[in-house]
Amino acid sequence: MAIDGHRAKELNLWPMNTDSKIVSPTASPIAGPAPDSSEPIVVSSFYQFIPLEEAQLPELRQKLKELGESLGLKGLFLLSTEGFNATVSGPREALNPFRSQMEALLGTGEDSPAGPVFYKDSLADKPVFLKMRVKIRPEIVTLGNPQVVPQSAVNHHLEPEEWHRILQDEDVVVLDTRNRYEYEIGKFKGAIDLNIDEFQSFPQKAAESGIPKDKKILMYCTGGIRCEKALIEMKNQGYREVYQLNGGIINYLERFPQGHWEGECFVFDYRVAVDSQLKPSKTYGLCPHCGQPAKEKISCRQCGHEDVVCNHCLGSGDPALHTCSKNCAHHFRMGHKSTRPHLDPLRRRGLESTSGSRGNQ
Repeated sequence: MAIDGHRAKELNLWPMNTDSKIVSPTASPIAGPAPDSSEPIVVSSFYQFIPLEEAQLPELRQKLKELGESLGLKGLFLLSTEGFNATVSGPREALNPFRSQMEALLGTGEDSPAGPVFYKDSLADKPVFLKMRVKIRPEIVTLGNPQVVPQSAVNHHLEPEEWHRILQDEDVVVLDTRNRYEYEIGKFKGAIDLNIDEFQSFPQKAAESGIPKDKKILMYCTGGIRCEKALIEMKNQGYREVYQLNGGIINYLERFPQGHWEGECFVFDYRVAVDSQLKPSKTYGLCPHCGQPAKEKISCRQCGHEDVVCNHCLGSGDPALHTCSKNCAHHFRMGHKSTRPHLDPLRRRGLESTSGSRGNQ
């Protein structure tokens, strides 16, 4: 996925941002529309750094939103004067016309000066976004410095085959540019974690890393976009030999599912993570209290519903966090009796982040 940490809130991934109403302890959950699982949902992530006129952005936003909605697609599309960054999902037969019309609107594609857009696809068997959103932002990936923009479509990119070979044969530093919680779910063998909570802190964390400036450095992220700016920052700090994995982890796992990757890959949608086969995680869900990835199974102390909660919340010392939702946590603190699970709004709408007893997304 070509998404940085700031987009999690925009995608409404975190239950804590959506649970604005407390449900009665005896209220029945509201069933959402049953997803059509007759064919897989394609989740496509893509980005490109191309100059866009600021005055045109509002019109482009409206046209892209209308185009996506008319085709029944859902996702998040970021626009900026530096380009676009998106993750869009839906049936394959709807994505293909969206891509061709989008490229025409933005003046990109195979025959344009910007060159072809690199689409990275994976699958889901349930909806992974609530609706189609198109937003205008100062940056399409938030480093905190809009002046850092790649000037070349190929900026020291390594294809997965070359990346795989170098990891086997050479002495290099492998650097993870993602957030800390993404690293904890999965990483390349021997990769350095900068302990980043948001991408904006990458320049400072890199400067404090102590990595020798004469070492050959291989950087990676989920879909490649964070590395585009991280590579420029590393060179500005005096690192001479820095390379990035073209297409990111998703592209590598498509070619080498049994390669040098360990664990799963966090994605910013309701699948939470994908495994080495790019299939929705059977291990992770989103913690209903803080929104972090979670895999520790609990039986809710309020209603008995089985769920997953993150280690941080379970270790906080607050017994109310040993519950399946913010609703249940509220009723537990109030001492209410419960007869049914109090599912948070996203789950009542059929977009739960499933794991364990709920099945798999």
